[in-house]
Amino acid sequence: MALLRVDFYSRYLQRNVILTAVIPVDKMDGDKLAKRRQGPYRTMYLLHGLFGRDYDWIDKTHVVQTAEARDVAVIMPSGEDGLYLNKPEINEWHGKFISEELVEVTRRLFPLSRKREDTALAGISIGAYTALINGLLRPDRFGSIVALSGAFMRDRVLEAVESHSPRKRKYYERFFGDLDTVLGSEKDYVALIDRFKEDPTLPKPRFYGACGEHDNLCDNNREVVGLLRDADFDVTYWEPEIGAHEWPFWNAWIDCALDWFAPGEMRPSSAAVDYTALTSLRPPDEGKGIPMNQ
Repeated sequence: MALLRVDFYSRYLQRNVILTAVIPVDKMDGDKLAKRRQGPYRTMYLLHGLFGRDYDWIDKTHVVQTAEARDVAVIMPSGEDGLYLNKPEINEWHGKFISEELVEVTRRLFPLSRKREDTALAGISIGAYTALINGLLRPDRFGSIVALSGAFMRDRVLEAVESHSPRKRKYYERFFGDLDTVLGSEKDYVALIDRFKEDPTLPKPRFYGACGEHDNLCDNNREVVGLLRDADFDVTYWEPEIGAHEWPFWNAWIDCALDWFAPGEMRPSSAAVDYTALTSLRPPDEGKGIPMNQ
């Protein structure tokens, strides 16, 4: 697996952007180079969380080894607070950077597949919010969306709108822009999901989600899963009895998400608890820790 750091100028963000890319071109087979591969590769665009950076995935997970085992290229941009949303009222186009420019540039740089079924947008925490929003805005480009411990904060934003606390409102405005414009907009995942009900000709991305029962965002993830299922999306959702809002959980479940996106041999987790083992405990739809039906 080739590991590369890329620095390029973004016309949407009007600044230089750093990303990390892992491309499966030099896989080893024992002490020998494996059969040479040239692509095009299935690709997962992987977004970090709040106050994170692209290299978090390299430092805190074994996503490189997992992606290599499945011949998947992984593109990890370094974001501003992990939330890429368009804010047209202030001429900021972070969402278009993710869904348009980042994809176009990396496809020019690397031998990546251009098929939507080979292209996934994934994230953790607030990066999962971003992945859901931009994946729903560009279903023609992303055939899969992965959300791990998603910080789906629509209701909190609406509460901030109604709040008399300038501090609370200012906090959310740094992410969402003018809060009065969020409801029903492209930043509102409820409104975006409703579009698919109104227009059945829109292609629906497959959805994969996981959130531990001990995560305080669990209810928000259940809500999103329910909305997607009501709109007839193909949804796989896991809610293990262990796991909080933490890197050991994401380390293990990014393995599971990659296995779902590009099935292959599962690697054991390096976390203290092997979350990946939970995915084989029971057949689907029996008990807890398996895809939920709501």
